[in-house]
Amino acid sequence: MQDSAAESIAEELLYITGKALLEADFRMFSECFRLPQMMETVDGRRLIATESEFLYTFNSVRRHLHKCGVVDFARTVVSAKFLDADTIGSTHVSILLGADGQERGRPYPVYSVIRRHGNIWQIVSSLYAILDNPAYNEALMATPGFHSTDH
Repeated sequence: MQDSAAESIAEELLYITGKALLEADFRMFSECFRLPQMMETVDGRRLIATESEFLYTFNSVRRHLHKCGVVDFARTVVSAKFLDADTIGSTHVSILLGADGQERGRPYPVYSVIRRHGNIWQIVSSLYAILDNPAYNEALMATPGFHSTDH
């Protein structure tokens, strides 16, 4: 029973963050996360400490998705478990979809740690296992002052 509650929390955050990314709604998106935010890809890890850094990353990812023709996601929670009363470990698989309904790249897993702060559940860290899309990893790791060749 506990794991179904963990899955419901993870699924709701997944739904809200996906909707916010597609609709360019940073406020809706950022309310699902707690700063500082640890992000990790195959290229490394970084701690996002400020809202302006987080907005920069949000816009960097949106630019990348737009450039790749992504108009929707198919994201599914495959595992969500309480690590303690206020912490959930969740894995979801994400598929990026174009306007034609075709996949834009291979599906990839993301492991997130979700913590309860008061009555609110927020993502505190995410590990993206994107193995075949260096530009996407670069977009996730982009920091203000860093200029990739995509811009």
